[in-house]
Amino acid sequence: MQKILLIVLISIIIAAGGWYWYAKSRQTAPGVPAITDFGAFFPVGESGDPTLLDGLLQPNDSQSSSVTLVPSQFKQLSPYPVAGFASFMKSTTKILPPDPAKPKAKPIVETIQEHVVRYVSRSNGYVYEIKDGESPLQVTNVYIPNIYETLFGENFNTALLRFLRPDQQTIATYAVPIPPENPDGTRTQKEGVYLPENILQSVLSPNKTQIAYLTENANGATISLASPTNAKRTTLIQTPFREWLLSWPSAKTLYVQTKPSANVPGFLYKIDTTEKKLRRVLGDINGLTTSVSPSGTYILYSQRSPQGFVTQLHNTKTNTTRGLTLALLPEKCAWLQNEDLICAGAPTSPIGDYPDAWYQGVVSFSDQLYQISTSTLIYETLYGNTEKSYDMTNLYVDQSTRIVYFVDKQTGLLWQFSY
Repeated sequence: MQKILLIVLISIIIAAGGWYWYAKSRQTAPGVPAITDFGAFFPVGESGDPTLLDGLLQPNDSQSSSVTLVPSQFKQLSPYPVAGFASFMKSTTKILPPDPAKPKAKPIVETIQEHVVRYVSRSNGYVYEIKDGESPLQVTNVYIPNIYETLFGENFNTALLRFLRPDQQTIATYAVPIPPENPDGTRTQKEGVYLPENILQSVLSPNKTQIAYLTENANGATISLASPTNAKRTTLIQTPFREWLLSWPSAKTLYVQTKPSANVPGFLYKIDTTEKKLRRVLGDINGLTTSVSPSGTYILYSQRSPQGFVTQLHNTKTNTTRGLTLALLPEKCAWLQNEDLICAGAPTSPIGDYPDAWYQGVVSFSDQLYQISTSTLIYETLYGNTEKSYDMTNLYVDQSTRIVYFVDKQTGLLWQFSY
């Protein structure tokens, strides 16, 4: 009898151990995300970023069948802070086999338009790609930690990564080529190119084929033009003043603005890229920040006021200025094709010295979204801050899909809003 009990006990222990081993073998190791992107095909480099979990919470069987989930207008695109992003349409050519029922049929060439979002992880410098709303895939393998800013040039196929070298003083800019997909689904990473060190400001042309950048010299500063890989470099202008912010809204006109502060008069100039001369547009405005429309007809600007700041719209053709009834910083706006605006802001702002208080993080905004007619200044509220609070920056609008992309200043995460 004792032998039978012993045999039964041993059988139970073996069965329990087998079940435990099977259960453990079906689990992912703690803290290790599943590899679902092209990082698995690269020979070196690892991504410490978590996998993006996408989807709505679904009710379980115990929940009432009458529960209806309302899809959010917002969607989080990155699970970690980004250094920059781009949204664009990409043409992909696919060759399909000929129809076997037709002996003389030729292969079918099909061109597909895909909507693509690319962004750079601030933590590791990798470029990630989202096609038509799918999950992000890693598409470069150049590891550089602590990226501060990224620009996408050359038809969005080159990522300009800006970061500090280990001395924490030297500003480096590295142009990383984004490799195309090979037939087997892998990608072959090529080496990039360093641009001159200590570029203080940089901006891409509207067609993304040129970059304008500011560097210091013994006599002041130089604004240079080049390709995103620093080919065909030329000097646009030299200036004794060093503290410029650059913008390039139209093909032949570059704008330079003095760095803003609430207690310092600000100025805005434009430079014709063929004439190569500074011409004053606005000036003597404390706390001046600006955004120029693609045609140069409108300039949205903010200036300090006793309560905080006010926002104005200047028409360069009629030389008239009108005030908006909303508190909007131009940095939180995007121009539409008809030169109307979509802006993040509110009817009023907290009291403070602007834009310094917002730049320094002393003040954070809880934004609403507005679409504003520049001809009438009538606005429509697209989002009334009813779901979640965002401090929106780097707005980009895709009018074909009616999507606003933005980076939340508080978290650095990339979001989209469907309107």
